[in-house]
Amino acid sequence: MIKHLISIILTALVAMISACTYSESGIYRVDPVPGDPPMISAHTNLDTIIDPTVIDSLEVIYNVDIENGKFYQVEAFVFDKLVHSSDTTHGSFWITSAFVTDTVVDTLSLYFFHSTNSNSLADIVGLEYDYIELDYPIIFEEGGRR
Repeated sequence: MIKHLISIILTALVAMISACTYSESGIYRVDPVPGDPPMISAHTNLDTIIDPTVIDSLEVIYNVDIENGKFYQVEAFVFDKLVHSSDTTHGSFWITSAFVTDTVVDTLSLYFFHSTNSNSLADIVGLEYDYIELDYPIIFEEGGRR
């Protein structure tokens, strides 16, 4: 009986010594060890078109290659207006001249968001990102309809 009681006490002491404790008032620092940065490249069909022009509409086809990271999404803006958003690494969308009444040159800006591989807590839960940007001058011709 005494051996059994001593065994229980020793087991409890060992468990307490090896257990972790947490205090809400404590500060716990962890220095994340960054991984290799992602290698990302993005291409569109506009890379081979000189002076892309929108008379009625223009299709933009994109493709993203990423190694050692996660792709989050692509966003496209014209006239500071979001014209496309997707979480796919390849796809297409149309730019129309519906909101243009005169000949105008503006910029199509494509943002490709991806992980940072910093291994911070924000990166681990998918809230930290980096991006690459592609910009293309787009000519909008007269004749668009409102």
